[in-house]
Amino acid sequence: MSGPADDETVRLPPRRPAPPAPSAVTWGSPAPLPRRAPRRWPMALAVAGLLAAGGVAGGVWWSWVAPATEPPAAALPPPPPVTATLPPPVAATPPPAVAAQPAEQAPSRLARMPVLMDLPGILAHRSSAPTMLRLAEETAVFVLDFPSLDQQGAALNRVAALVEKAGLPRDRVLTPAEMAAAIARAGDTPATYYYGHNYRGAELERFFALAARDGLALSPDEAWVEAQLRLARGLLPREREIALVSIAAPGPLMDEAARASVLRHELSHGYFATRPAYAEHIRRVWREGFTEAEREAFRQFLAREHYDRSNEEVMLDEAQAYLLHTPDPRFFSAAHLGLPAAQVERMRALMRRGAPGLE
Repeated sequence: MSGPADDETVRLPPRRPAPPAPSAVTWGSPAPLPRRAPRRWPMALAVAGLLAAGGVAGGVWWSWVAPATEPPAAALPPPPPVTATLPPPVAATPPPAVAAQPAEQAPSRLARMPVLMDLPGILAHRSSAPTMLRLAEETAVFVLDFPSLDQQGAALNRVAALVEKAGLPRDRVLTPAEMAAAIARAGDTPATYYYGHNYRGAELERFFALAARDGLALSPDEAWVEAQLRLARGLLPREREIALVSIAAPGPLMDEAARASVLRHELSHGYFATRPAYAEHIRRVWREGFTEAEREAFRQFLAREHYDRSNEEVMLDEAQAYLLHTPDPRFFSAAHLGLPAAQVERMRALMRRGAPGLE
């Protein structure tokens, strides 16, 4: 989840000018009010003002659908068999420009067999070191659990920059100095650039191949992620897509409730990546059920969170994650889209109706 890019992972108006104090942390960016000057108040006060004014556009999803009434994303059934086109064999001579294939290398000593856990188990899990877990309900989804948001950022922020962050190159990996500058321009810190990440196996493989092509050294945390990717790839047939999502332990910038919401959001991206029937349902609703004005409202919301709005697949994937799997109104509410609460509820119902495993 973009916590507050040919993808725009959690696969979040301009960001805060400076990192917020732990007591004033906000994540989502509500749609700006029409014909009003930008406000400098903290986001929490802005949302409170919308609620106090009774505006329909400020309605909060949490007041409509309590988390307990929404079936957990983990209940989705196994997907139908996936048919995928195998990549062409790598020629021995000459090697391609991007020839690295992490999944075909021997597992690194940094990798350990992931423990199979259900959603409650992952929510309760805490570790003093980064750990890869495997979702019991969907074994093609792997969860990278980090002890802190800072370590999560050190491991995955450069992947986010390559895959889905707006205004950044899609054909190369940023240097550490370029990454630091991009984070500063967004008004973020390494910890808050994303509160959770999600990437397909193919996206991670491309990141590591491009870094190797350009001779860019990996940080220790990035090298750990590469080792987990190799291990995860080896646990499933090559033609089966996998997803690696991430979560960090709660702390001053993310409490327990926010962590649970981030995890559910990121897992829904994992389902979208690994369950073709579910993904096709979401694409159909986005194209045929939503109006262009509703799609545009989501593009504008996600653009404010620095996603690449030109990537339609990212837009519709994020739409399902926010509408169906993000119960914390600090991350998402009708106010973030600038649409009436009833209209947003209609969009949510369209996505839920007929979705494999959600009815």
